[in-house]
Amino acid sequence: MPTAHRLVGRPRAFHWLVLGVLLVALHAVWSVTIPLMGAPDEPSHVVRAAAVARGQWSGDLGPAPTDGSRPGAGTIVQLPSDYAEALTLPNCFAFHSEQPASCQQVLHPPTGATVPVETFAGQYPPLYYALVGWPSLFLHAEASTYAMRLVSGLVSSVFLLWGVAGIRRAAAPAAATWATLAALTPMTLFLGATVNPQALEISSAFAFWSACLALVRSPGRPVRATVVQAGVAGAVLLNSRSSGPVWAVVAVVVALVLAPPGRLKVLWRAAAVRWLLGVGLVSGVLAAAWVALHGGVVTEHGLYPQFASPVVATREVLGLSNQYLLQLVGNFGWLDAPSPPVSTEVYLVVAGALLLLGLAAASRQRGRLALALAALAVVGVPFVLQVPTAGDTGIIWQGRYVLPVAVGVPLVAAAAVAELPAPVLDLVARLTRWVVPAVAVAQVGAYWWAARRYAEGLSGQLITRSPHWSSPLGYMPGLALYTVLVLLVGALAWRSTWSRLAQEELTPSAERAPAAVG
Repeated sequence: MPTAHRLVGRPRAFHWLVLGVLLVALHAVWSVTIPLMGAPDEPSHVVRAAAVARGQWSGDLGPAPTDGSRPGAGTIVQLPSDYAEALTLPNCFAFHSEQPASCQQVLHPPTGATVPVETFAGQYPPLYYALVGWPSLFLHAEASTYAMRLVSGLVSSVFLLWGVAGIRRAAAPAAATWATLAALTPMTLFLGATVNPQALEISSAFAFWSACLALVRSPGRPVRATVVQAGVAGAVLLNSRSSGPVWAVVAVVVALVLAPPGRLKVLWRAAAVRWLLGVGLVSGVLAAAWVALHGGVVTEHGLYPQFASPVVATREVLGLSNQYLLQLVGNFGWLDAPSPPVSTEVYLVVAGALLLLGLAAASRQRGRLALALAALAVVGVPFVLQVPTAGDTGIIWQGRYVLPVAVGVPLVAAAAVAELPAPVLDLVARLTRWVVPAVAVAQVGAYWWAARRYAEGLSGQLITRSPHWSSPLGYMPGLALYTVLVLLVGALAWRSTWSRLAQEELTPSAERAPAAVG
């Protein structure tokens, strides 16, 4: 006769499997909806991935630009000829929101010889590109780009699923569900489904945030699975992009502030945590070494004298802050397909309500300070990282760059909410049931707007059976499939708030009861 543990474990494992499959499917739909090279800087990232797969980790670095016509110093690598031709695919529609992707030319088969191809990502850390670039070894440029996207979406889904498991160890199930829905904006899924190292940076940051919060919020000795999650996700985050160490430090500092009195002593006595610190040190040294050897080649000095004054640069970044906030929700393509207002407003309300609830729920100063630090990091990092270099690089910041921190803010808020008494947590569960359908509408609306931008242009028809450009899924069939997938994810999210039994089925068994926020 099956034991009670097995009877409970089976549905829990099944639900996690279903959620993982749905995350992969959502990414896959995004991957085939966006035309080739239709994501930000994707041509350079595709070339970089194909080069790393062939062992060309650094290439031949060209001279730094002498004006603002180029984004940085290019790197020359040797690739099949169709990769050189693929670089021009977005030229006819990038930055032109009214132009559908039907203007793209057809790629010719490779000639059989390798040719020099330029990438502006040639000095980026190679980890992400090694993970996704291998399909280029046996597929032509067109097919390999789609394959790289699908691999990127698969890797992102694994880390996102890991992150969902982690935050459910650190917070009440309903609050964890609310936080997950608020964190995984359409922009997060879009980037995860395209060839861009931010896919790995954001998803590993989400997993790292949740593991750090679980370590400091759960009672007793740390569970080995949580330590492993923190070690793997942290190492990947550190080496995903040159900005990875910044995000890792922010997450660690916020988690340390959130830790209740005495918790750090408990963690330090655990051998697994000391092992985690060793992994973090080695990973940090590797990340720093790569940046030290490859990081100082972006531009000549003083290309943008109008931003040489810190006061002027600060004023410019401040004026763009609203755009950065909106870009956290979604501005797809080459910053030419913003999410519709309903999607943006829903996400801002959902995330803002959870933030306020977390601030109100944190009964001690430590909890409020941790949440305030996380939120201020989202606002302040653009100033810290952009203003000192604005005279050399110009104002190049985009809202998506801070998503590795932004995904952590709802998680911290959910951890703060966990200290509320049971009757109030029941109210949080009821509120979460309203959040689920609202976020579902926002997700579908954002996808629809992005798909329409490429099928018809933003001035084209909302619904048509004969679009100017069609993805392999088709315009309306793709929308229908994405809607079904979102509804299925919503059903899982809804069920996780419905009853205590359902919550336990979706919550990892270890460390369900969180510690009080200090």
